[in-house]
Amino acid sequence: MQSAGGLCDRLQITEEELQTRRAFLSFSPQDRQNLVEIHDVISSHVDEIIGEFYDHLLQFEELRGILSDPKLVERLKGSQRQYLLSLGRLGDDVEYAEGRLRIGLTHERVGLKQKWYLGAYHKLFELIVQRLVVCYPEDARRLSSLALTLNKAITLDEIFVVETYYHTTMQRLEESLCRLKDAHRQLEELSRQDSLTSVNNRRALMEALVLEFHRSRRYRHQFALLFLDVDHFKEINDRFGHTFGDQVLLHVAQLARGMIRPPDIIGRYGGEEFIIGLVECDQDGALQIAERIRLKIAQDQFAWEQHVTAVTVSIGVAMVSTDIDHIETFIARADQAMYQAKRRGRNRVELYNEESASKAPPK
Repeated sequence: MQSAGGLCDRLQITEEELQTRRAFLSFSPQDRQNLVEIHDVISSHVDEIIGEFYDHLLQFEELRGILSDPKLVERLKGSQRQYLLSLGRLGDDVEYAEGRLRIGLTHERVGLKQKWYLGAYHKLFELIVQRLVVCYPEDARRLSSLALTLNKAITLDEIFVVETYYHTTMQRLEESLCRLKDAHRQLEELSRQDSLTSVNNRRALMEALVLEFHRSRRYRHQFALLFLDVDHFKEINDRFGHTFGDQVLLHVAQLARGMIRPPDIIGRYGGEEFIIGLVECDQDGALQIAERIRLKIAQDQFAWEQHVTAVTVSIGVAMVSTDIDHIETFIARADQAMYQAKRRGRNRVELYNEESASKAPPK
């Protein structure tokens, strides 16, 4: 929450703005003289006014709950005393506005609803007018002039309170909206991640690939697909268990992701299959990256808990071309190249060609 000292700047309350507000409420030189008299009356009865004011508040159950802490009540009474004794000022400077905004901010923080706070101003007006009536019992014209001045002063202060409440409420809403956006963004990210490997899940992977596929075709940029499959994954699961197999997939995904650029795309296509999209990457570059990924995985023996095993992958590479109309065709070519790597002994990289399209053996 912002401190009151910064609210005048945020609410654009300047000395010129204060002059405009006083002029709108028709403050006159006579009002200045009246405020001096009002101040004298309040000073003589300030303890009585505060006492009666709180006696009135405590008639209402909701306010009794808010004012149940004696220390809080004493602090509020002290603030009210300062406020009452400052009513003789007309609000000529920004410091005056800061003090009024601080009062409103304090009551907003303790949870006092506007219905009580604004209503309290009218009760305070009534209590002060009662003292003025006692002081000027025979001079109705003077009493009327003083009451009108008091009403202007309190109305000016009420406006500050409304602005404080509005500002803090809007600030809370903005903070809540930011938190909501952050939560939504996090949920969106989670909904697009594979729960095991934290790379893109199939839906997010396909969305990203489609966008890049069409962009590459439109602007005639190079785009390569790597279709990666863990070799003998069923045997790994059968030998060490599915939990160990999950850790192998996580290990492979982390190694592969660490070897591509931020603009590139990586996701789990299904089971032990991953697809990597290399953005603006030519054929030689794609084959080099695929080979580096394959070699890194093969050389980095995987160990988890009590088990150790070598892990290898077969990778098929396909390049975007004018004869490919759909992303599915593009993926199919990379998949066929991967099967060619399987046929040729696994743990290798193959580039798509027509031969790759022949019938593939089991993985």
